[in-house]
Amino acid sequence: MISDNDDRWVAFVRADHRTGTIAALAGVFATRGVNFESLATGDVAGDDGLVVVTFRTSERRQRVLVRSVERLDAVRSVLVRRAEDLGVRAAAVVHLPRDVDFRPPRHAAVSWSGSSLQGQPVLVEGPLVDVEAVVAAARAAGARSEATVIQPPAAT
Repeated sequence: MISDNDDRWVAFVRADHRTGTIAALAGVFATRGVNFESLATGDVAGDDGLVVVTFRTSERRQRVLVRSVERLDAVRSVLVRRAEDLGVRAAAVVHLPRDVDFRPPRHAAVSWSGSSLQGQPVLVEGPLVDVEAVVAAARAAGARSEATVIQPPAAT
């Protein structure tokens, strides 16, 4: 159950790349009443993979989740950060109509490239909160599609 006091978190889970790992991770969240906002897999190297999960919950429940996830046989490490932590980085690609001259909002501390006027996708990179602000502005400007990837910190 989500409350107005819940914080938004990003978990970087290094785990065995094998059948059932994602199901086990989902089971931990489900049995504790926490829903994923997003879940992405990637960065597979041999038998080791990365799962990135965003979710909302209290700090207390977040700590319980982390302890429970760390106990899973397939899990090698868990790193959790608040989503607004400027060290949580992301990249996004947005596609806008050709006639829209889109530029990221001035307050967003992102690097970007591409020209929507020329039909090019716009690529943005920076802190997750700023990238999400750019994606929201692009949607408001008529973006047809977007994709966001949350980048793991160097420590995972």
